[in-house]
Amino acid sequence: MNSIVSDWYEKKEHVDEMRGWDKGKLKIWEQQVADMFPHGAKILDVGSGMGREAFTLKRQGFEVIGLDISKYAVEKANEEALKADCKVKFYHYDGEVIPFNDETFDIVIIWNQSFGLLYGEDYKKSFICECKRVLKSGGLFSYSGHYMQYIMKHYDYCLEENKFYPYKERDIYWETFSREELENYAKQAAFDVLMSGEGEICVPEDGVILYCLCKK
Repeated sequence: MNSIVSDWYEKKEHVDEMRGWDKGKLKIWEQQVADMFPHGAKILDVGSGMGREAFTLKRQGFEVIGLDISKYAVEKANEEALKADCKVKFYHYDGEVIPFNDETFDIVIIWNQSFGLLYGEDYKKSFICECKRVLKSGGLFSYSGHYMQYIMKHYDYCLEENKFYPYKERDIYWETFSREELENYAKQAAFDVLMSGEGEICVPEDGVILYCLCKK
């Protein structure tokens, strides 16, 4: 994981910002994807942050484990789980190797545009292979990213090539994608794409994202 990203998410103010995001429900597109998950499926939530999706999916009857590069976020999410008596466990990892055995999970999700923080083609491709490794045969993989066309239209002053810099005078950025580009990452890893589309981002003022659901 790039040090720009890991350093950003070790800062308390950047993690605490997530506390204000909607809790207790998924976005419409997230729920549409989750409706395709087998009941009681074991889910790995990569880039779980403060647990917005993980806690909600747990309440819907799934078994959920969260994974994040931020030690601070993992600590706070585990505190929230304990306080709410919600049996979700969050783990820290290095952003490279998923610390679970082959074919452990029914579902892997990378939501909240965390996919755009995997800088560079090689990193994204290798990480998708890691996700595939821990998925059971027939398992589902879903991920989302910033929609380049939307960013070009509404935030062109924050865009350099495919890099979206939403924070002024900060080094961190999110890579943006066309729908075809987002799907192609799954196809190149020999996933079958089941659905893709546009959806609402977790922070409404940031607009529209792209998402993809595929099958191993």
